[in-house]
Amino acid sequence: MGSNNDSLIAYNVLKKKIINAGFCTQCGACEAACPVSALQIKDEKVNRLHDCSKDLDLCPICYGVCPHSEALLLRSLSFVADAPVRNEVVGYYRKIVLAQATDRKLREQSRGGAVVTSLLTYGIEKNIFDSAIVSQAEHDNPAKPKASVALVPDDILSAIGSKFFPSSVAKAYGSAVYGYGKTKIAFVGVPCHVLALRKMEAWQHKISGSMKITIGLFCFGTFSLSNLLDHITKTYKVKPSEIKHMRLSSKFVVQTEHDVIRIPMSEIEDHILPSCRTCTDFTSELADISVGSAYPLTDWSTVILRTKAGEDFFYEAVENGIVSTWVIEKEPNVMERLIIAAMQKRSAALKEAKKIEEVYGYLPVLMLRESDELAQIKVEDIMTKNVTTVPEDISVNQFLDIVARRRHIAYPVLNKNGEPIGIATLEEASKIAQASRKDTPVSKITRTQPVAAYPGETALDVFRKMEKHEVGRVLVLDPVNPKKMLGIITKTDLMHILTNAAKT
Repeated sequence: MGSNNDSLIAYNVLKKKIINAGFCTQCGACEAACPVSALQIKDEKVNRLHDCSKDLDLCPICYGVCPHSEALLLRSLSFVADAPVRNEVVGYYRKIVLAQATDRKLREQSRGGAVVTSLLTYGIEKNIFDSAIVSQAEHDNPAKPKASVALVPDDILSAIGSKFFPSSVAKAYGSAVYGYGKTKIAFVGVPCHVLALRKMEAWQHKISGSMKITIGLFCFGTFSLSNLLDHITKTYKVKPSEIKHMRLSSKFVVQTEHDVIRIPMSEIEDHILPSCRTCTDFTSELADISVGSAYPLTDWSTVILRTKAGEDFFYEAVENGIVSTWVIEKEPNVMERLIIAAMQKRSAALKEAKKIEEVYGYLPVLMLRESDELAQIKVEDIMTKNVTTVPEDISVNQFLDIVARRRHIAYPVLNKNGEPIGIATLEEASKIAQASRKDTPVSKITRTQPVAAYPGETALDVFRKMEKHEVGRVLVLDPVNPKKMLGIITKTDLMHILTNAAKT
C-alpha cells in the first residue's frame, strides 16, 4: 500500500459522515487530537489546513474522537460504569442532590445556583486545578461564546451564564496542554463536549492525562449561531451586540438593556443543530459531575455525582463551606421535571434519528445504556448472518486493503479450520509500523478470546458484555458447537433497536 493512499485517513470519513452531513458541533476535538495539526475550527466550520495523507498513511484519530462518530462509545462509558445506580433516563450515578453556592452575590450574578462557578473558583484557589476550560462571551458580541483557558478566579467569573451556541472547548483543552503546559485541568461542557474528552481518554491520547475533572452541563441542544442571531435581528430588531443575557424556560428569553423578549421554542426550533436533534443525552451522562437547573427552584442547581473523583471533590467543597446542599427527595417537583425533561429529549432524539435513517439511510450515533428496549429483543433477531471474515495468515497490509475496500474497521479472524479466533481492528493495525506490515500476519494484531453471545440471549445481555469488555462488536456462536460462528452484533445493531422502538 503506497504512502500517498488516503483511503485509510480518518478525515475522509469525518468529512463525509459528520462535516458534510451537518453533524459537526465545532467542539474542536479533531483539531486538538490531530497529530500533524491539519485541522482547525474557524468561522463555524472545520477547515483542513493541509492534506494529512502527505504525512500519514494510516490515521483513525480525528473520526475516532469525534463525539458524533460511533467509535469508542463503550470505552467512554467505562469512566462512569462503576456508579451503583443505573437509570435509563439520566444515566449512571452515585447520588443526586440540590446545591447552591453559599455566596449570595454569586448566585444573583449567575441567575441560578452558581455551583459550577463556585467549584471551579475553589479548585483553582486551592490548586486542585491549574486551569479550567470555560466559555466566555465575546466582547463585541455578548451572545457569542468563546472557549477559553481560565487561569485565575476572575477568568471564571467572566464566564458566568448559559451558552446556547457551539463553543470549541475541546480545542481550548488542547491549547491548555500545548500552549500553557497545564496538567490539572477542569473541563466544563455540554454532553457532546464531555463525550469528546472521554473519547480522547479512551484513546489514551497524549493530552488526555492532563484532565483532572469534567463538569457536564444539562443541555436541550445548541443553536446555529449565525442563523438564530439573524432571525432575532430580522424578527425582533435586536442586534447581537445588544443582547445582555439569554436563558431557556418554557420560552427562549432574550434580555437587552431595555427589554425582555420571550420567543416561543416552536419559532426557533429549526435553528437547532442537526446533531443536537438526535442527541439522547440531556444530563451529560459521562461527566464526573453533571449540573443543571433545579426548576421550579430559582437559586438552586441539580447536581448529579457520577464518579468517585467527582463525588470526593464536590463534598470537599461542601465541607469547606463553598457549596451547600439540600435533599432532592424533599423537592419532588424538581426530580419530576428532571426526569420528564430527560425523557422528552431522549424520545424526540430517537424519533428524529429514525427519520434520518429512513430518508438518508444513515443512522446517527446514539448513546447506549441499559434499557427495556434492549431486554425485549433476541440476539437471533438482530445479528448479521453474512459476515465478512479474514484468514489468520494474511498480512496486515492485506488486511488494510480489505478495510479500505469494504469500509468497515473490524473483521472476525478465522483459523485454518474456519473457526473464529478473534477480531482484527484498524486501531490495532495502526500500531504496526508501515515497514513491518507486509511481513506481519493479521493474527499478530487479532484480539484473541473474542466476546461471544448466543442466539437465545437478549440484546441487553450483549450490551452488558460489550460494556464489561469495552468492545463494539460481539460474535454470535452456535451453542451446540461454540467453534462455529453464526453471526455478529455491533453497537449500531443495538442503536437500531432504540430507533425501531421509538413511537412515530
